Order: sequence, then C-alpha cells, then structure tokens
Amino acid sequence: MAGKTTSLARRFDQQVSSLESTRQKMESLFSRSEVNRDDIEHVYAGLFLDVFTEFEALIEVLFIGLLSGNLYSPTRNIVRRIRISPSAEVRNVVFGGRSYLDWLPYKNYTLKRAKLYFNSPEPFDVLNATEKSSLRFYHIIRNAFAHKSEKALREFNNLIAGLSLLPYEKRPGGFLRSRPSSISSQTQFEIAVLELRVIAGKICA
Repeated sequence: MAGKTTSLARRFDQQVSSLESTRQKMESLFSRSEVNRDDIEHVYAGLFLDVFTEFEALIEVLFIGLLSGNLYSPTRNIVRRIRISPSAEVRNVVFGGRSYLDWLPYKNYTLKRAKLYFNSPEPFDVLNATEKSSLRFYHIIRNAFAHKSEKALREFNNLIAGLSLLPYEKRPGGFLRSRPSSISSQTQFEIAVLELRVIAGKICA
C-alpha cells in the first residue's frame, strides 16, 4: 500500500528537532566557557550538513516514491509521464547507473527531472521565488562546509558581502550562529531550519 507524502515532512521535522536539541546543549556549554568558539562553529557545521543532507534525501525519496507509486500526495493529482515496471527498478532507471544524484541546485536538477518524468512538475514546482532563493542561499553555505574549495568559499563570501557582521561571523560556522538583527531571537541556523521545514512541508503536501 502506498504511503502519504506528508509522512516524509513529519519525519524531517522529527530529525531536525533532534539536531536542535544538540545545538541548544552546545550553546549552553559555550555560555559556560566549557567549549570555545572554534568548537561550537564546528558543531554548527556538522549540524547544518546533517540538516541539509536530510533535506536532499527527502527530495530524492519523494521523487522516487511518487514515480514508483509507493507514495501518493493526499492533496495533488500527480500524473507520471512514464511508468517503469517493475516499480523496484525506478531508482536504477532514474540514477542511470550512478551511485548518487545531485538534486540541487533545485532548478538545474530537481525541476528538470520532474519535467522529464511527470506530466506536470508538481509538487516540485510549487515553491515561490523566495523559497527557491533560500534553497540557493543554503546550498552555497552547505558547499562552503562540504567542499572548502576556493570556489565554494568565494561564493560564500559573495553571499554575505554587504552584511553587517563581526569578523568571526564571516566564517560559515560563525555566520550560522549570527542573528540577522540585534532584535532577532533566532540565529541564521534556526531560520534556515525553519525555512527548510516549511519547504519540505510544501512539496510533501
């Protein structure tokens, strides 16, 4: 029996809630000077990579699940352009012999595949311009952590250019701990998690 796409969003919420608990514990240790700034920035890097990896996995599971018929949307009529039989071969066909696929940048990979395999790219095209921009923003931060290449760091520096940041907040980990304004109670990390949860809920509706 096919499962509901909404279950993926619920599972994502549970996963990132667990990571948020870890973040709060580390902030408590930092406030007591039991860990230093480098330590906590490394933690933020790991947590952000975990969140983003879970989000990319959600896109993949959603895509393969809808195409194979193992998942269905309770609110949308998803029409497959092609049917692959047996359904167990869907992943092999989509992956085309590769061990992994990129799903981001979203427009370049996820949306192009959706247009190829579905009559309408729903539910992957339901994101508005702001949400797509947020995905690009967080993908650049993810690359700064994952690759640490000159190109990745240059793109990150271009991303934060013009922002009012302290010197240590211009590092990827420091940026995630920063707050967009003096009156904000949320860090950039918390804002990123919230936005990714909203996006996950939207495409899994």
